[in-house]
Amino acid sequence: MLFLIFQESLLKSLNTMLLLALILLPILISLEYIRHYNLLQRISARFKWLTRLLALPPEAALPLVVGLFVGLFYGAAVIMEYAKEGLLKKRDLMLIGIFLAINHSFLEDNLLLTALGANFPVLLLARFVAAFLVTRLAAAWLDRKRDRERKQLWVEKPGDK
Repeated sequence: MLFLIFQESLLKSLNTMLLLALILLPILISLEYIRHYNLLQRISARFKWLTRLLALPPEAALPLVVGLFVGLFYGAAVIMEYAKEGLLKKRDLMLIGIFLAINHSFLEDNLLLTALGANFPVLLLARFVAAFLVTRLAAAWLDRKRDRERKQLWVEKPGDK
């Protein structure tokens, strides 16, 4: 009995690892391809308006595009890779996460909801506007917090503590 439980657990774990490899390997290979052929500049240029609207640097374009068009899981893989390589600041990673939490896989999700009776253009616009507003509010709050901390450090004197 114990052997059967162990065998089933092992098989399910291996199946999960294989599934993750099938998902993550193409993403990581695509990222290397994008870097090797300098496609990031082209992608960033086409979505510069979005990064500017969200108060993000142009380097945030690829994680945003992947999360918007391919989905949250794939977008998370790109975000983790960018975080590991230090390509984006913590603030930027948080804002990308906020935006994609509200508005990821926008074509797929919205088409599924449209099949259930939702109005596609209204849903698309509502999700984008909600994601935009929440992300901009978060950006303003994070920036104000950062500015207050900088000002506090600037005002403090070395012998104050």
